Amino acid sequence: MKVTTDASLLGAYADVQQAQRILDIGAGTGLLSLFVAQRSTAQIDAVELDSQAAEQARKNFANSPWSERLNLIEMDIRDYAMLGPQQHLQQHSDQNRPQYDCIITNPPFFTGSTQNPCDRSALARHNTHLPLSDLMKSIDQLLSADGVVWILLPLAESDAIIKLAESFSLYPQQRMLVRNSSQHPAHREIMR
Repeated sequence: MKVTTDASLLGAYADVQQAQRILDIGAGTGLLSLFVAQRSTAQIDAVELDSQAAEQARKNFANSPWSERLNLIEMDIRDYAMLGPQQHLQQHSDQNRPQYDCIITNPPFFTGSTQNPCDRSALARHNTHLPLSDLMKSIDQLLSADGVVWILLPLAESDAIIKLAESFSLYPQQRMLVRNSSQHPAHREIMR
């Protein structure tokens, strides 16, 4: 999976300096986790479903100067949100469920577009496997009461996620439009 400028912007822009526990949903090869590890002292859990991407993330984490704070969890975020407490009981014995004060995600976000013929690319780019409604439900289950979410989406999907988030009493506090140049219209949005 390639590094994108949009994801790099999210990793550089997200305010994570005060975070204690960060969750990276759909970590891919670990780019966002590495960005936030560099800019915080937080413990970081990165959840990734694709086994090849997860293996690359493990290598990237192990070779980073922050390896002791980076933890790769290879599973579907929906399963982690429901089963995480049992699987991580020893790490988090003081609480019922892992709670994060910061969640960062560049999720699979294309809705209703032509699927990529490569199954791995389609999984990473199209939200047929992880609909935005399931993503928001998982975020709601894992975010602490005073936590923040940083998310990168195309403009059409950002409107949809705002409506979904309202049902969980989550509302955008900050929105930044992303465009390729001053001559191009915005194509992505970073929200908190």
